[in-house]
Amino acid sequence: MPTNIVGMTFKPFPLLSTIIMMATSTLSLADVIDNGLRNRLEFFGVTKYELLPVDNSPEAVAKVELGRRLFIDPNLSGNKNISCMNCHHPMLGTSDGLPLSQTEDGKGVLRRNSPGLFNIGDKFNVNMFWDARVNYHPGNKIFTTPEPSLNGANPKSVEITSVMKSALAAQAIFPLVNVEEMKGRPGDNEIANAKDNLEAWDLIIKRITTKSDPGKYVTLFNRAYPETVSEKKINIGHAGEAMAAFMAVQFQSNTSPFHRYVAGDNSAMSAQEKRGLSVFINRGNCIACHQGSLLGNNTFLTSVGVPALGARPFVADRGRGEINKEFHRDYFFKTPSLINVALTAPYMHNGAFKTLREVINHYNNVEKSLNDFDITPRKSEFKVDVEVLNSQAQKDDIFYSIQANFLKRGLGLTPAELDDLEAFLTGALTDPKWKPMPKPQGRNLK
Repeated sequence: MPTNIVGMTFKPFPLLSTIIMMATSTLSLADVIDNGLRNRLEFFGVTKYELLPVDNSPEAVAKVELGRRLFIDPNLSGNKNISCMNCHHPMLGTSDGLPLSQTEDGKGVLRRNSPGLFNIGDKFNVNMFWDARVNYHPGNKIFTTPEPSLNGANPKSVEITSVMKSALAAQAIFPLVNVEEMKGRPGDNEIANAKDNLEAWDLIIKRITTKSDPGKYVTLFNRAYPETVSEKKINIGHAGEAMAAFMAVQFQSNTSPFHRYVAGDNSAMSAQEKRGLSVFINRGNCIACHQGSLLGNNTFLTSVGVPALGARPFVADRGRGEINKEFHRDYFFKTPSLINVALTAPYMHNGAFKTLREVINHYNNVEKSLNDFDITPRKSEFKVDVEVLNSQAQKDDIFYSIQANFLKRGLGLTPAELDDLEAFLTGALTDPKWKPMPKPQGRNLK
């Protein structure tokens, strides 16, 4: 039977056993398996992943260095106590290892999990944040954001939007003006006291160009943007574009076994990982959402029936349904890339699942997962008391928001298939470049 998901129909490919029977005698079994997998990967647009072109011009080099400095600088936060790197640390899978990220004062939690940044600068990443509330249309060069003055064909703050070239650049500037993420509360500091986002952004630029490390930021801005001849012309758009340039270059990843396999190296993945890839494509139908060379490009939004949890007293997080009154997309969140997914636990928009095995068990029987979900054993992982929406009506609301019928039915994978799928996700998709360094043994090195 064809599988329907969000208006699209996919006819399942033949099982590997069928393909093997169809093979000619001139091909080895390994060749048949690899050829079958490659044909299906090509169908779903999974091709060799190319890194961004190297730009060694003085301006580009200066922009990346400026972005690096801004990314790790707590002076961009209202209370000078947190930087972007706190929630996106390279040694924590470019996330923070927490189910729900902490608030800027360390006393509470945010509504959502901090996503990883691997390949975040990919050209197809036009939606940012779990609910895609920041969008950039590269053809029309139009932003859609929570700040009206940046939006549309003729934005009021064109001096900002004319500098930014991507959704990532726009995304980078919004945590700076979020009360719980980085800005702080009114009365805490001059940035938190600003009357609106524009004033707050201006105060941040003023702070880093005239008070913190005087002169050095101005020099970096001027090197990165030669047309900017004084701090009076520097605006938050320059900072956002620089941080985007840094993240796009710094967090690239394309040397996982999976990427090497797609590039033509049949020996890059183990036999079990190849079986797992077959499950990913066929029986699991994971590739229906996680398409492309990054197995998900952060553009597709859907509901997968994730249990709803948050700090007590918790109000349901309806994801995209909270944006522009898109109630028909309640509980819809972005489908992220799976590259290096083993490094970015816990999982889902709210960190509901601690391991990848828990994630695939959820997909294997979503209805059971929703009904049986219990956060009690994990409460110590949270900074504050958390609760789960547990009434049957609330669970039904989440379950029936799922549009993909194959997910509602559950995948029905066997234990062996679950093992193979987990092996693919944990082994084949992990880039050795980004594996955490082992902890030193023996003496306690300082």
